[in-house]
Amino acid sequence: MIVRYNSVAELPQEWDEAVNDNIYLTRRFLAFMEKADDAKKTYYAVYDKDEKLDTVFETIERKGYNLGMFTRLNFKIKITMVYVPLSVTRPGIEYKKCLQEATDFIKTLPGYKIFLNLPDIELSGYAKGLTCPKCILNVKWKTFDEYMNSLRSNYRYRFRKALKKAAPLKLRYLNGGEEFTDEMYKLYEQVYNKSRIRVEKLSIDFFRGEFFKIFVLEDDKAARGFVQLLGNGDELVFEFVGIDYSVQSQYDTYLAMLLQIVRYAIENGYKTVDFGQTADDTKLKLGSEYVYLYAFLNHKNKLLNAVCKKLAPKLEYRPIKEKFEVFKKEGE
Repeated sequence: MIVRYNSVAELPQEWDEAVNDNIYLTRRFLAFMEKADDAKKTYYAVYDKDEKLDTVFETIERKGYNLGMFTRLNFKIKITMVYVPLSVTRPGIEYKKCLQEATDFIKTLPGYKIFLNLPDIELSGYAKGLTCPKCILNVKWKTFDEYMNSLRSNYRYRFRKALKKAAPLKLRYLNGGEEFTDEMYKLYEQVYNKSRIRVEKLSIDFFRGEFFKIFVLEDDKAARGFVQLLGNGDELVFEFVGIDYSVQSQYDTYLAMLLQIVRYAIENGYKTVDFGQTADDTKLKLGSEYVYLYAFLNHKNKLLNAVCKKLAPKLEYRPIKEKFEVFKKEGE
């Protein structure tokens, strides 16, 4: 049995028991996103044969979604998406036994539908393609110096150079959302406007949410960059970044901020850092590893669905094939 809800306020009390460790599908976070993002959202609960809540997911309708975003093609469509409306690495569905029932239901909806960021599974009737992998750093150091000393000399030299260039910048953690300014939001807009892969643009209210930790790098004139982080148990999630590109080369801001994330994770006892799905070249060179994620596309029209299956291999993401030897081997 599938039950549809149009607002978070309607969700049953047991909803959170079905979301596993996916903080983005908790009722508290979904309620926050209803205020921070104006896209039309619908929530579904799937009950098993014993009438126990088994699977939950949310759908969001988007216009102008570019199916060819990983290629030179510009193929914009209206689509129903099962995903977290943040371009983060978690899926918009959590399931146990009722995945088939949920995916069969989605196939009955009109038009194009897509699941994002699922593992390597098979879904009957869906075209399958690789989407952006997530870059995961396993934190195994007790101090940041230990991390730096574990690097091969060329990476260590590059990172020390970045930290030296950024040394004139002051690192400051915001005490609350009210400290996130319009000027900081403009730094996010610089990154958004420069990005080739876009799904949605977040409002300033999102960056003022209570879930996040934000640090800023600033000189005596202005903020030159910021990073938004989310702690999720033993996992630290790199959410979004803002950069003043006019001084990026002067301060090497982006790389310096990524290294500060590593430092923060080590010093605060996190076991992994989810560095997200973009700029993977830089993140892999920090020592992260790919975790592959997949998108599943369907159209109710059988002919168009057949076309989707033919096109999927040509539209999927092309991960970096080079293997970076970031860390010293034993004895080096």
